[in-house]
Order: sequence, then C-alpha cells, then structure tokens
Amino acid sequence: MLFDGLWIKVKINWYLLNAGKLQKQPSPSGWPKGDISLQGESWFDIEDAQPEEIRQFLTPLNLHPLILDRCVDQADVPGVISYDKAVLLEFPIAFDEESDNQAYLTFVLQSPVLVTIRHGKMPSIDELAQSLTGEKAPLLSHLVQILYLILDDITDTSVQAETTVRDEILNTAKTLTKNPGSVHTEDLTKLRWQVDKLVALIENQQYCIAGLNASDNEALQEPHRRAYLQDLQSEIEIAQRGIYRLETRVNDLYAYYQMAGSDLVEKRLRTLTIISAITLPLGLIAGLLGMNVGGVPWITFSLGFIVVIILMVVIAAVELWYFKQKGWFD
Repeated sequence: MLFDGLWIKVKINWYLLNAGKLQKQPSPSGWPKGDISLQGESWFDIEDAQPEEIRQFLTPLNLHPLILDRCVDQADVPGVISYDKAVLLEFPIAFDEESDNQAYLTFVLQSPVLVTIRHGKMPSIDELAQSLTGEKAPLLSHLVQILYLILDDITDTSVQAETTVRDEILNTAKTLTKNPGSVHTEDLTKLRWQVDKLVALIENQQYCIAGLNASDNEALQEPHRRAYLQDLQSEIEIAQRGIYRLETRVNDLYAYYQMAGSDLVEKRLRTLTIISAITLPLGLIAGLLGMNVGGVPWITFSLGFIVVIILMVVIAAVELWYFKQKGWFD
C-alpha cells in the first residue's frame, strides 16, 4: 500500500457509508481521490500496523499533534481526547485468557472519516462489520452510530467474559467438592488473576464511557446518543456487579480449599494416630518377649509363638473395633 511515496504493509478495511448503507470497498492503495464527503462517510479499519505506518495513514487528516502522537505511541491508556472536531477514544476490549496484556481498540473520529486501529486480535469487529454490510444490515445515518455499535459489541463481549469466568469458578467449586485433591493452588491463582483482569477491564471501560458522556464534541452528537450511552452504561454496570460477586466467590473458594486441605491433613494425622495406637501394645509385647534375659515365659513352650501371634491379632482387632465404635474412621 503506497502512502506519500512509502510502501507500507498494513491491512486496511475500507467501508463507505452512503444512503444509509455501509458498503465494503476494495482495500485502498492510498487516500481516495477527491473530496471524501462527496462520496459519503468512510470507516477505515486498520489491522497489524506499525507506529510509522499509522502515522503515514493519519497524516492527511491533519489531526492535532497530541491525538496523532497518542495513536502512534500505542500507550494503551483508556480515555477520551477531544480537539476541535476530532475525537480520540482508546477503549479496552475483552481480555484474552492466555495473554497478560490488555488489547485496545483506538477510535479516531473526524467527519467524514472514522478510523479504528486494532491493537490485538479482535474477531468480533470482523463479525460486526459483516453484519453491518449484509443484506439485513440496519440503516445508518452517521459514522458515530458505527462507533456506538462497536462499543456496544465490545461491552457485550465483556459480559460474556464475565460469564465465562463465572462458569470456570463454578466448575472448580464442583470439582473441589467432589475431589478436593484434584484442585491445586495454581488453579485458584489463575482464577484470581482472571477476575483481577476483568475488574481492570470493566473499570477502564466505565471510565471511557463516562468520558464519552461528558464530551460535548459535535462529532459525537447523534439523535439517539443518550440511548446508546445509557445502554453502554447499563451493560458495564451489569458486568461490574457480576465481577464483584466473582471476587467474593473466589475468596470463598480459597477458604474452602484451605478448609479441605486442613481436613485432609487431619484425616491423615488421625490415621497415623490409629496406627500408632494399634502398634504400640504390639511393639511392647514384642519388646518384652524379645529380651535376652532369663525367665521369659513360653520360651520352652512349643506353641508359644502361635499363642503370642494370636494374642497380638486379638489385641489389634479389639483396638480396631473400639476405634470404629468411637467413630474415628468417619
């Protein structure tokens, strides 16, 4: 892809909003010629871009230097920046369980252009784009509607992520109840880490939505803006309440895990105590009869060994019966 004489390797999906319909265009080989506003409003979705490639692409928009620098440095700091008719939004998306880093989606809105820059894998954006360009796609009047629809899709995935972690906690609790020995500390630590990441995700998303709600930039104005923002806020609050409950559940799992571990240790100690109590009199008898002194009984008795063995077996059986009656094996 050629921009200002530089060949850059970056995937750009170009969608044109015209007459209420979002239409996918061929990947641009440069900025569309002529006045974009005469063609319709454009949404450019950028994937797998390096910082310098992002700078080359955004330069023709003449953005404020602060907005341009924030897009390029990829600091992944959630929030909303508004200058003149341009708005920058950096919004965190639902986390990847295998990744320690939070993925962000950067929005740059300056009529008649909306640019989204992906920092991480975001298959849900592709699915949303397909639904917006399909035969049953809703009518769209402004680019800002696409921004709100993307945010709504992301917050939905946040609720789904909370549900996924909740199910993992439930399965761990079930396993811990049936077979405590199969659950390890690493399993609970992983759950704790996932919940902590969810807490950070939802709090950052809530901060971004609050910034959108407070902004009076005309680029964000839309007849149904209040309804969109209320819906986003409602989704985030649902996810937040659920996540705070998950924190309590994980703490309960830790407490139950420690209790199960203590119970297991207690059972083992009780077993060792029973074995010691049984072998103590048997060892005493063996020690007395094994003394190398005169007068030891049954030395000359031909059946002495058998009698002693029977006696020891009877003593062990009586002790086992006694412990069973007292409930030591329960």
